[in-house]
Amino acid sequence: MKFKADRTAVPYSYLIDNIKVLLIFLVVFNHIIAFNLVKVDMVVRYIWYGITIFHMPAFVFISGYLSKKPQNVLKNVKNLLIPYILGYSLTWYSQIWLGRTVDYEILRPTGTVMWYVLALFAYRLTIEAMGKIRFIVPLSIIFALWAGTRPEFTTFLSASRIVVFFPFFAAGYLWKSEYITAVRKFKGKWVLVPISAVLLWAIPNYMITNGMGIAIFRANHRYQLCGLTDQEGIVIRLLMYLVSFIVIYTFLALMPDIKLPLTYIGRHTMGIYLFHYPIMIIMNGLYLLRLPQLTNVWALLGVSLVFILVLGSLPVDWLYTGVINIIAFILFKTDKTVRDEGLEEEYDSDENKYEILRQRRKAIEELAATLEPDKDHVGSADPEVEGTQETTEKNEGSSRVAGYEMDIEEDNLDDVSEEPLKEEERELTLEELMEELEAATRKERKPDSPPQMISDTKLWKHRFPGLFLLFRKSTPMAFYH
Repeated sequence: MKFKADRTAVPYSYLIDNIKVLLIFLVVFNHIIAFNLVKVDMVVRYIWYGITIFHMPAFVFISGYLSKKPQNVLKNVKNLLIPYILGYSLTWYSQIWLGRTVDYEILRPTGTVMWYVLALFAYRLTIEAMGKIRFIVPLSIIFALWAGTRPEFTTFLSASRIVVFFPFFAAGYLWKSEYITAVRKFKGKWVLVPISAVLLWAIPNYMITNGMGIAIFRANHRYQLCGLTDQEGIVIRLLMYLVSFIVIYTFLALMPDIKLPLTYIGRHTMGIYLFHYPIMIIMNGLYLLRLPQLTNVWALLGVSLVFILVLGSLPVDWLYTGVINIIAFILFKTDKTVRDEGLEEEYDSDENKYEILRQRRKAIEELAATLEPDKDHVGSADPEVEGTQETTEKNEGSSRVAGYEMDIEEDNLDDVSEEPLKEEERELTLEELMEELEAATRKERKPDSPPQMISDTKLWKHRFPGLFLLFRKSTPMAFYH
């Protein structure tokens, strides 16, 4: 199949598309039955509980599986943060259009479905670092169980939900395509179906019988605000993790990996997720969901199918993509690069300062080694050295600095004590050495020759690499142009 051959480098396939289609359908169906039908039909209430246990954990897992590439902040702002603001605003305005009074609390996305987009934005910006932590999945589960006992994790910035659903994202991020192959080849994979079915019936049955609300699965609040004790909340949340992972593995093992009539919708789920809930709010506000024809589960299954067919169509996807691109074009510069002016060097850490001092010492040693006479040639018994003794004597009293010869005045230092000399050498700064080097260079250059700063710079760079590096750091860039 050509489609799959073109995407071998990406952890994506018809399998992932088909799972996404099923999950987005369950999201739409679960939301539409929550308005009225769950209040009057006990069977639908069981279905509602069962779907809520795993449908968003599975979506988060798939999102993690598709987030293996290095993440670009600007791209995530465009693809997630802008849709989050747009989706929240549409949901808020749908309430206002119906004449209701609702505060615009974009940092507290309760009453909307956009928490998932905000959580995905946070996950993708942190997963490259978090994914390197050993045992990140079990550790994050333990942390999420503890977070349910704390009042600090609330709906603000969806902090509670981000923490609770992060283990699924981390598991998806660490999941490899080879694991899918292994799961699909497992001969006893069909046993996952009855196990999932039993768990998805037993947990809702226990919770509904004991009057436990569904809020624990939404993970918006701590256990006590969900009507549970901390011990009950920990047990129920642990069961949610267990059941969700089993259902996810069931999907990976049994979902067909072939192109189906609705497979294409798997590429357009963001538009469905963003638009379906504001439309449902308006439909419910206009009492359309209370019509007798829409008060049975089969009718709402059909309505949910229409939702994903219409909102997942190419025209709606083009509309959604076009709006996002226009907003991004208005907000972001075309040229996103900023020229490096080296200002961060003013704020170097202690380690960088130590490195600069080390380079400065190396540069001074290079300069000192160049100015010192070559002791290896003095008193040599080698015939070739004796043959060059005359040349050495001829050049005695001169040295080459930066490629130029310059005379060295032989002063009598016998009367100078060693102590002041060391003190004088200690006080000689790098700037003074550079000034002397520049003076010697100007002296050797012909008076009528034009400045040769570029060629001189190349000579310095060749002969004194460490000194050249330090000089360049402390000299404006205009000096080289």
